[in-house]
Amino acid sequence: MDAKWLAVGLIVGLVIGIAAGYFAHTPSPAPTTATTITATATATTTSTVTTTATVTASAPATAPFAIGAAGTLKFSFTDLLNIYSNLYPYIKAAPPYFKGSGAVAQEEVNTKQFSLVAAADTTTIPSVLFKSGLADYEIAFGATQMAIIVNLNTTAGQEVYRLWLQAQNETPLTAQWNATWTQIFSIIALSPNVVVGVSNPFTDPSGYQAICMLRLAGLTFFNNMSYLVDAIYNNTNKYVMRNTETDLLPVMASGQIQFILSAYVSNAVVQVKQYANVTYITLPPQVSLGSLKYADYYHQANFNWTEVGVTKYFVCNPVVYTFTIPNTAPNPQGAVYYALLLFSPQGQKILRDNGIMPITPGIVFGNYSDVPALLRPYVIPVSQVPQYAAIFPSS
Repeated sequence: MDAKWLAVGLIVGLVIGIAAGYFAHTPSPAPTTATTITATATATTTSTVTTTATVTASAPATAPFAIGAAGTLKFSFTDLLNIYSNLYPYIKAAPPYFKGSGAVAQEEVNTKQFSLVAAADTTTIPSVLFKSGLADYEIAFGATQMAIIVNLNTTAGQEVYRLWLQAQNETPLTAQWNATWTQIFSIIALSPNVVVGVSNPFTDPSGYQAICMLRLAGLTFFNNMSYLVDAIYNNTNKYVMRNTETDLLPVMASGQIQFILSAYVSNAVVQVKQYANVTYITLPPQVSLGSLKYADYYHQANFNWTEVGVTKYFVCNPVVYTFTIPNTAPNPQGAVYYALLLFSPQGQKILRDNGIMPITPGIVFGNYSDVPALLRPYVIPVSQVPQYAAIFPSS
């Protein structure tokens, strides 16, 4: 039920629609190769402009091409890398580094090893890489939404899943629908024998986004934004925390937790297939962080969080994936080729298959003039879509 409204929220309001051509031929590993990509940009008027970009590699790149990306991009980015290695066999690809977005960004600050960095929110790259002088733009290329992973081997998991199925047949915003969702969150957050899995807000966006989701659920169904968050995080026996959401499924498989709150559809779609009797439930748009049109509503749940004496302010935004090519990239050419693949029909299909709705054209936040020329036919500055400015940092 969420794909339709999410697609509308992401695409319909955009000024330009871009369709990137297939990478129809596998380049030879000869010293000079070329890939031609055709994009048709249609404005809101009846005029159409066609742009063709020819990507030419004058010689095999010697520096390795390494990606550092949010853990929930592991599945889609690995699929893309498999295609990439066939398209560009002369580019040496280093093993990708998948961790929490904050950990990836900090690793780049420390090592400067990545040619492309991708995050699961719009704030990590600006707050870490912009601040460190390693980048001055990011490109929003896809969006997903929060989900809750459910262990059907448990009584609580079975009951929540039953109620979720019931909610799918109820009219949203009616008294009965509200009552059903109130029951769902009461079981998860208030039942004394239920333990949930969460990721660390300081190392992984899904960690703070789970708190956003709970605050929004508290506001929407209990008229108290702190109610569910306090019930879980003020009780150390109520939750298990890991540095990234992708580390929580083994904990669930061991029987320690019944629900994972730090989850996106983009990781749940793939991960639940790896475990018996594990599924996921989607959430109403009011709490899922999955609808751009609800951005102002989500912002009501912004909060401060303190760990080991350090306090950070977190903004509750739609879950948007972004990437940048750092100005210290060892292989910026390889990064551009990968980004072009990301915007191709093959790349867009891989994103959708992994629970990520493509944002096309990509939306650039920051210094648009530093976006590589070959990528510009596939992106637009956020100034051209001011209705989406709220999903990016205010400064």
